[in-house]
Amino acid sequence: MSAAAGRPLQGNDMKNQATTFAGIRVASDLKRRHFFFLYLNTLIMGMLMVLPAILQPAFLKDIIRVSPDYFGYINGFLQSMSQLATLSFVGVVGVISDRVGRKILALIGFCVLFVFYYLLGMSNEIAAALHVPAGLSSRICAALAFAPSRAAEFADFSPGLLTACVIRLVVGIGIILVYPQFITMVADYTGARDRGKGMALNGLMLGLASIIVFAAIAPLGRAGGVEALFAVAALLAAVGGACTLLFLKERRAPVREKNTSGLRDLCRVVMKSPAIRGGYICALVSRADIPIMATFTIAWAVRAGDSFQMTAETATQKGSVAMIVMSVVSFLAFPVIGRLLDRGDRALTLVASLLCAGTGMLIAAAGPSPFGAQMLGSMVLIGFGVSGAVAGINTLVAGASPRQMLGSVLGGLNTMPPLGMLFFLQAGGYLFDVLGPGWAFGLKGSANLLLAVWLIATKDRFRTAPAEAGKTGTGPSGEFRL
Repeated sequence: MSAAAGRPLQGNDMKNQATTFAGIRVASDLKRRHFFFLYLNTLIMGMLMVLPAILQPAFLKDIIRVSPDYFGYINGFLQSMSQLATLSFVGVVGVISDRVGRKILALIGFCVLFVFYYLLGMSNEIAAALHVPAGLSSRICAALAFAPSRAAEFADFSPGLLTACVIRLVVGIGIILVYPQFITMVADYTGARDRGKGMALNGLMLGLASIIVFAAIAPLGRAGGVEALFAVAALLAAVGGACTLLFLKERRAPVREKNTSGLRDLCRVVMKSPAIRGGYICALVSRADIPIMATFTIAWAVRAGDSFQMTAETATQKGSVAMIVMSVVSFLAFPVIGRLLDRGDRALTLVASLLCAGTGMLIAAAGPSPFGAQMLGSMVLIGFGVSGAVAGINTLVAGASPRQMLGSVLGGLNTMPPLGMLFFLQAGGYLFDVLGPGWAFGLKGSANLLLAVWLIATKDRFRTAPAEAGKTGTGPSGEFRL
C-alpha cells in the first residue's frame, strides 16, 4: 500500500482536489472509479441483504412446507440467523478489518454468499443426502419455535428446516464479512466535510437495492419459481466478488503495532464519547426497521394470499408493492438527508426520522390488509424515517471515531442492530402468529417513538469531532444539541 493510501485523509487533500464524485471530493490517491465501484458493490450487497425477505416466505411455504400455525414465527426465526451471525462476529470482523484491510474480508464474504445462497435453495436435498433424522430435527425445531410439546407436528418438514437454518446462519456470516466493509470504506474515502454526503449515498444505494429487488427481482419468482431467485442471489455474489477484487482500492489509517486497537480500547472510546454511545443506542432500535417491514409485510401477504386466491409467488409480488413505495421514498430522501447531516443537524435529523418511521409503522399496524392503500401510505413515512436513521447514525459515529480505530468502532456499531433485530423479529413473529400481523408493526413503531422521546428528553450533547484513541473530540465546531 502506498504512503498516500496508508495515511488518514487530511484537510489539504480535500482543498486541493477539483475532482468530485456525486459532490464528494476525490482525494489525490483515489480515482472516481474507486467511488463508483464502492457504491456499485454497496448496491449489490444491499440486494443480497434484502433478497431473503422475498425468498423466505415462498421458500418456507412451497419448498420446506412449514405448517401455517408457525409460519410467522419460523419466518422471523430464519431471518434471525443472520442477526445471530452478526452478533457473534461483527465486532471481531471490525477489529480484523483495521489490521488486515477491508477488501480481503469483503472478497471472502462474497465467496461465502455465492456458495451458500445456492445451497440454501437445496436444503431438502441436502437434508436427505445427510440423512438428517426427522425425530431429532423435529424436537430441535419445535424447541426453537417454543412448542417442544408439539414436536410431532414438525416431523414432516423439520429436516429441511433445520438444514436451512444452518445454511442461513452461514449466509449471515457472509453478509457480515461484506456489509460493514463498505460503510467503513466510505469513511476511509471521505473527509469530515463530505462524510454526510458519502454516508447518504451509501444509504441511497441500499434504498435503490430494495427497489430493484421488490420491483424487478420479485417478479422473477412468479415467472420462474422461487428456485430462480436463489440462482440470482448466487450470480449477484459472484459479480460483487469480481468487482471487489478488480476495482476497489484499500485506503485506511495504519494501525501502529504498539497501540493496536482491541475490544478494550473500543469500550474505552465508546464510554467516553456521547456521540458514539447515542449512535449505538439508536442503531439498537432503528436498524430493525427495514428487516421488520420486509419480513412481516411479505409474510403477511403470503399468508393472506389464500384469501385472495393468490399463489405464494403472486402474493409475494403483490406484497412487494408496499416495499417498493418505501424504497422509492427512502431513495429520494437520501440527498436531502445528506445535506442536513453535513450542515450539522444530526440529532434533529435522527429525531425526525424516528418519529416518521414510528408513526408510519403504527398506521401499517392498523391496516386491514397488506395490499391496501393504508399500507402504501404508511410506507411513505417509513421510507423517509429509515433513510435518516441509517445515514444519520453512520455519520454521527464515524465523525466521532478515532481514525486508527474506525473499523473497530463501526464494527461495534454493527453489533447493536442484531440485538434489536433478534428481539423484534422473535417478539414480532410471536405476535404475528398469536394476535395478528399488525401487532408486529405496532411493537416496532412504539419502540421508535419511545426512542425519539428519550432523545428529546435527555438532551445529550453529542460531539462529532474525530476522537483520539482513548479520548473523544472536543471543540465548539463539533458540538450540537437536540
